[in-house]
Amino acid sequence: MVINIHDYLNDLESRLDEKQEERLLAEYVSFAKRELKTGYFEPKRVPSPSALEWPKVCFNETFRDFDMMIYKQLIRANDQLAAGGGELLALRPSYGIGLIPSLFGSELKFLPDEQDYLPSPMKLKWEQIEKLIEDYKNGVRVDVRGGLGQKCIDAGHYIEDLLTPYPKLKKYLHLYTPDTQGPCDIAEALIGSDFYLDLYDEEDAIHDLTDAITDAFIRFVREWKKEFPCCGNELSFDYGLIYKGGILIREDSACNISRAMYDEFFRDADAKIISEFSGGLIHFCGRGDHLVPSFSEIEGVTAINMSQPDMNKMDEVVYPCTIEKGIQIIGMPRFEKRRCDRQGIDLRGMVHVGICVAAWMGEPETDPRGETE
Repeated sequence: MVINIHDYLNDLESRLDEKQEERLLAEYVSFAKRELKTGYFEPKRVPSPSALEWPKVCFNETFRDFDMMIYKQLIRANDQLAAGGGELLALRPSYGIGLIPSLFGSELKFLPDEQDYLPSPMKLKWEQIEKLIEDYKNGVRVDVRGGLGQKCIDAGHYIEDLLTPYPKLKKYLHLYTPDTQGPCDIAEALIGSDFYLDLYDEEDAIHDLTDAITDAFIRFVREWKKEFPCCGNELSFDYGLIYKGGILIREDSACNISRAMYDEFFRDADAKIISEFSGGLIHFCGRGDHLVPSFSEIEGVTAINMSQPDMNKMDEVVYPCTIEKGIQIIGMPRFEKRRCDRQGIDLRGMVHVGICVAAWMGEPETDPRGETE
C-alpha cells in the first residue's frame, strides 16, 4: 500500500480544535495533580469526523517505512477526534516489545501479513544468556543504539521534522517513549518459557540477568530523553493518558509468578527504574491483584494501569492499595466505573475512566463478570 502521509496530517491539523485540546490538557494536568477530590475523571471531546477514508495498514509494513509506522499511530488520533474520545493525542516510534531484547541480540520473528501483529523477540540460547551475564559483570555494557534502539531514535527525529509544518499537531500530538516493557517481561522474552523453571533452578543467573536488563533499560531511556527533552520526568503522555513521573513499566509476565518471587527477583529492579525517572506508572494485563500490594510499596509509583478489573479483587485489594494510598488508576474500563456507581463506591477523584492499555483488546461494552449494567 502507498499512502501520502501529508494527506492525513493535513486532515488531522484541520480538525484539531485548539480550545478543546487546551481544555483537555488542563483537565488532565489537574487530575494528575490530584485536584479532583471525588468521583472519577472521564474526559471527552466534541466529535470531529474525518472526510478521508483511513485504510488499514498491517504492522509488518510499519517496519519498512517511517511514514507507514507514523500513519498507523495517527489512526488512533483520528479515532479519538472522530468519536469525541477523551485521550490526549499521542504517538511513539512503535516497533513492539522487542526493543530492549534486541539490544542483547534477540532477533525478531515476523508473522505473516494476514496476522497483522507486531513481531516478537526470539529467545536466546542459554550460552548466550551466560555470555551476556559474564560481559555485564566484566563491565561490558550493551549498545543502547544497537538493535531497534537507533531505529526508534531516528524515527523520533523523523516525527519531529515531519510535524514542523503542522503547528497544532506539533503542540498537541505528544511524543512519548517507545515500548521498553519491564524487567520481568524482558527476562522472559530473552529466556523463553524456561524462564519460569529457571526462577527455581538458576536463581543467581536470574538475579544477574535482571541487573543487566535494568541497566540497559535505564540507559536506553536516558538516551531517549536526552534526544527528546519533551519526554521529561514531570508528566508523561503514554497512550494519551497522563501520569506523574517519567516512565511506564509493563509487568505482564510478572502476573504469572507469586508475589514472593516478584519481590525477590524484580521489585528492586522496578524500584530502581521508577526512582531513576522521578516516578511513574506500572501496567499489567490479566490478574495481578496479588502483586498490587508490592507495586504500591515502591516509592515513586504514582499510578497503576490495568486491563481487566473483572479479573482482580478490586474492592478487597486494588482500591485499598491504590486510591486509598494516593496512587491513581488510569485507563479504567467504563464497566468498572458503572459497577462502582451501582455499589456506591467513591473513587475519590483518583481514577481515569477510558480505554485500557492493552494492544490486543478494546474496551468491552459490557462487564465480563456478567453483572447487570
